[in-house]
Amino acid sequence: MTELVVAARDGDRQALDELVVRFLPLVYTVVRRALRGDPDVDDVVQDTMLRAVRDLPALRDAGSFRPWLMAITVRQVGTHLHRRRTADQRSAPLGEDLDLADRDAGVEDVTMLHLALSDQRRQIARASRWLDPADRMLMSLWWVEHAGHLTRAELADATGLTAAHAGVRIQRARQQLEVSRSVVAALEARPGCPRLGAAASGWDRVPSPLWRKRLSRHVRSCRVCGQATTGLIPTDRLLAAALLPVPAAVTMGMLGNIKATAAGAGGALPAKGLIFKIASAVGTRPVLALLAAGVVVAGVVAAAVPQWPQSHPPGPTAAPSPNSAELRPGSVSLEAADQPGRYVAMEADLGVLAKVDAATSTVTRRLATFDVTPGLAKPSCFTLRAWDGRYVRHMSWRLRLSEPDGSTLFRGDATFCPRPGVLPGSIALESANYPGWYLRHRDDELWVDRVDGRTALGADGAFLVRPALAG
Repeated sequence: MTELVVAARDGDRQALDELVVRFLPLVYTVVRRALRGDPDVDDVVQDTMLRAVRDLPALRDAGSFRPWLMAITVRQVGTHLHRRRTADQRSAPLGEDLDLADRDAGVEDVTMLHLALSDQRRQIARASRWLDPADRMLMSLWWVEHAGHLTRAELADATGLTAAHAGVRIQRARQQLEVSRSVVAALEARPGCPRLGAAASGWDRVPSPLWRKRLSRHVRSCRVCGQATTGLIPTDRLLAAALLPVPAAVTMGMLGNIKATAAGAGGALPAKGLIFKIASAVGTRPVLALLAAGVVVAGVVAAAVPQWPQSHPPGPTAAPSPNSAELRPGSVSLEAADQPGRYVAMEADLGVLAKVDAATSTVTRRLATFDVTPGLAKPSCFTLRAWDGRYVRHMSWRLRLSEPDGSTLFRGDATFCPRPGVLPGSIALESANYPGWYLRHRDDELWVDRVDGRTALGADGAFLVRPALAG
């Protein structure tokens, strides 16, 4: 590794390619876990990698590259959180308690993302949002350390702490996470504790350290809430050792920016380099370039990340099952076929899976109800429109709400073609303008992902057409 860093620092572009692709999953994992639910995760990852590329010539000790990169990651996350807090202070608070489901309620590694996920793993993700920003950053690094991708000495160097002090801080943060898990479990218990509802009076439904302290005092002393927290498995036993898969769109944007950065620094990238070959395709053939980036990253990370579980693809040309549901014009809701009770919904303008039961608010039910119309780009397919008149589309492969702009790209992004799903009575939704790319959920977020001979669409891409949740 040291030889690779030295070569990249001394101007070997091919070594720089390999270094960037090798460490991108590590940076993405740390940032994603530290900024759960933040829509700017991809930007922070790219800023971190660009800063590392620019500052690499100044790195004196090549053997300290990994903690040096983690220190840059910590600073970039801290800068982003500071800017976000400043912006939030300037914004007026919402006047209505939307009681929305947590859009980041999910687990964060490859195995968890592609298998049936346990409630306790989901709880960990939700509970982390109750931590202080500094503790969230520290827990993100600890998760990577626990997975074997970072040593305690490197973690300490990255945070500017001694190994002993880092250990104390981590232990404290883990204790706060366990407290947060108990609060989340009590809040989500059905039937809920009436006294807990009274204790939460005035809470704006935004997780925070202050309300964690207030609510945990009640949870600790309440027999009813205590029953909801029994049987919680220790956090470290629920974590897997895989780094997160980096979305191909993130890779492409980052590689293209690195190409521009390197060129601006006075050096043209040689044609033999991976970054040159991939980034040069961005301007002329973005789809092929995007797929190429995914292949490159998959090849490099394959040894460290377990392969996605394979299942039979939906097969757009296969004959529909007699029990297959049909999508027709009208008002409908879409339930995840492999996760009963969780519905496609649009929260904060992003597509998520939201839990819907008898206690779910009218607002959440409305966010999980769509008006189905003939497809804007293809009348034989369909377009989904939300309650406020905006359209559901995919952009940068993430499902989101958008105002129509009249462009061909928008019409294609907002049109989905139903196909037979892999589960009985289910459908799969294929992008009209990117054939072979299907809607699926991962980490309770809704994305459009490619399905081909290497990657099969499983139960996470199967949806059941249900009557509208909101009238």
